[in-house]
Amino acid sequence: MLVTTTMTARTTAFAAALALAALASPAAAQESADAATAAQLATEGDPSEGAIQLRPGLQWSMVKGDREHGFGLSLETIVFPNEGRWNWGFFAEGMGELDGANRTAAGFRAGYGMMGLQLGLAHRTAGDYAASTAIHLAKTLRFGPAGLAFRMAIPVRDYQPAQGAALPTRGVELGVVFQLGWSFTVRGVRPAWGCHGHHGHGEAGAAQ
Repeated sequence: MLVTTTMTARTTAFAAALALAALASPAAAQESADAATAAQLATEGDPSEGAIQLRPGLQWSMVKGDREHGFGLSLETIVFPNEGRWNWGFFAEGMGELDGANRTAAGFRAGYGMMGLQLGLAHRTAGDYAASTAIHLAKTLRFGPAGLAFRMAIPVRDYQPAQGAALPTRGVELGVVFQLGWSFTVRGVRPAWGCHGHHGHGEAGAAQ
């Protein structure tokens, strides 16, 4: 009888120990996961706090109609307020065209994922056409380091040379811009997913 009682007590204690271990294991696993997440955030940063990226790029443009080609450089500042794909920032670009004119543009940009819009001012020096200041509008698409933009320039003012014959004016300009660029995170961290998830990915930049 004593032996039976002792074995029953041992069996009960063993079962209780197994039950406690089963209850403790998920809690320990969760604590371990939480500790790993905290360590990762401390090392890499929290994507929910947003990030700032710079994207330098090379550009090749072609204007509809006269097929005027241009080559130049661009730079974008891309600000992510949180871990989402909405972003905003500024852009600047400079291009030399084959007729001898130089075109510069700068302004504000906003985007979501691979798509973006640009709004700013552009100025072109005299070449085959009179110098002009215009409103710069562009719809941009980006596929990793490659970018494509559909650009419009609405003239605000044309400038004729002080001497010599008057030059023709270009009027509203429609152009396509091909871009090759790379995004560098300078502050914060981006999630691993998405077009802007890491260096070299981002929203389509244009006129860039």
